[in-house]
Amino acid sequence: MSESTILAPLDSAELINCGLLGPGRTTGSQRLHKRRLNRSSDEENHDISLNISLSSPAADGAFAMIPVALISYETLVYVGLSEAKATELWNQWTSWPAQGPLRETDPDDGGWIVTFKDFIIGSFENRVDAADDNDQEWRACLNRCGVAVDVQNAIMDPRFKYLRLSQSCLYWVNDTVNMRYAGLEDIQRSSHEREMQLRRIATRPGDKQGGRQGGSDIATESSSSAGQGQHSVSGFQQQDTPGIGLDIWGSTSAIAARNAPGHTVLFKGLDQGRIAGLFDEAGTLDRISTLLSSAPSDLSGTRSLFYFTPDHHVAEYHAAYAKRRANCESIVIVCLRIPNAAIESLSASDVQCIYWPSNEWKELIWLCRTVKSLPLHLRKYRQAILVIGTVSRKPDSVYHAMNSWQQVTETCLFRVGPPGQKNLTIQYVFSGEEDGCQFLIENGARNMKIFPYPQSELEAWLAASSSSDY
Repeated sequence: MSESTILAPLDSAELINCGLLGPGRTTGSQRLHKRRLNRSSDEENHDISLNISLSSPAADGAFAMIPVALISYETLVYVGLSEAKATELWNQWTSWPAQGPLRETDPDDGGWIVTFKDFIIGSFENRVDAADDNDQEWRACLNRCGVAVDVQNAIMDPRFKYLRLSQSCLYWVNDTVNMRYAGLEDIQRSSHEREMQLRRIATRPGDKQGGRQGGSDIATESSSSAGQGQHSVSGFQQQDTPGIGLDIWGSTSAIAARNAPGHTVLFKGLDQGRIAGLFDEAGTLDRISTLLSSAPSDLSGTRSLFYFTPDHHVAEYHAAYAKRRANCESIVIVCLRIPNAAIESLSASDVQCIYWPSNEWKELIWLCRTVKSLPLHLRKYRQAILVIGTVSRKPDSVYHAMNSWQQVTETCLFRVGPPGQKNLTIQYVFSGEEDGCQFLIENGARNMKIFPYPQSELEAWLAASSSSDY
């Protein structure tokens, strides 16, 4: 969505009325209470009182600074660019040439249109990348992209060095900007949903005070219970939180979900904004394709696939790094439980296993990462519904620099665990074609659980990770 303002007018007015929205540091920014950011932020930030005044010393921890308009200079800063780079790009956007493609804000003439997000991402193209274990080269790359210092520090956090070096610098820059932009779109969606609910309340028979009284209840409900550690999701907010449960990662429910006898439990850590549409308004699975990972990847050079890990520690690792790089985005961990009987019912050709140190694993990884055609003896992996195998590491450029798959070594393996006890990681990869989607839908996806990964979990993870090499 590309409406001009992030917060819908009626919702904005109601939030101001309830003391949950106020002016920011600039005319193009605003401060929104962290429990009203998106669909899961109320539960994720349940420990923050809704009664904190904007003028209170505690306001900095209770309110998030967000842009007024999605397409704005403030958005460029929000997604992680320095003020100098944001000024440069905003000048380019507002001084768009008359010839060539149109901006998404221009009248549509049926031709090529450049979205604001693509414009931002496009500014990183043709930059010299960094992939080696050389912090100076990484900092130089981040500076060339115009990444703000605080965001640079998040990307370069030594506690995530091992995970960071699994991809290149430009990969993480793109991922961080995409995540933050999707987060703003998530805030925008949630605001529009609240506005629709306010309109429905205003039209209820017998509601003499209209949407204002109903909206006040919506905005401030359960603030007294938040300090007692009780669930703080208002009735309205929970109605418009399809697929997102009441419990956060680390809760008793989330811990219990990791163990399901007779099932293979799979996990995936990612930002909430980029799985918009996974569930419909009723909380029913709608677009499972939002969970697809794009190519090139471990098992395909050209096709999107579903990647999950059976190790919740791996999902936590990815979720923690995403949370570290986020602005005020919600990060989630997807929990999928597939009956063992369903996997066992697949034919021998539909489920394949491939592990290090087999030559087939080395060859398949190298060919897929370098987007080369698969020989006949490896096509069984492309045709399978499910492939179970060892996870690789290193950026695509490392594989492109190899002369053949025979140069794939143990350094190309992704391991997790404390120093001296690192174990190989395994992935369950499902086909992104119709048969793979159908298998997931029929065998667990309809009942998958989504657990918000809150700031408190990141802080606990960081406290437990004293080593710079996880």
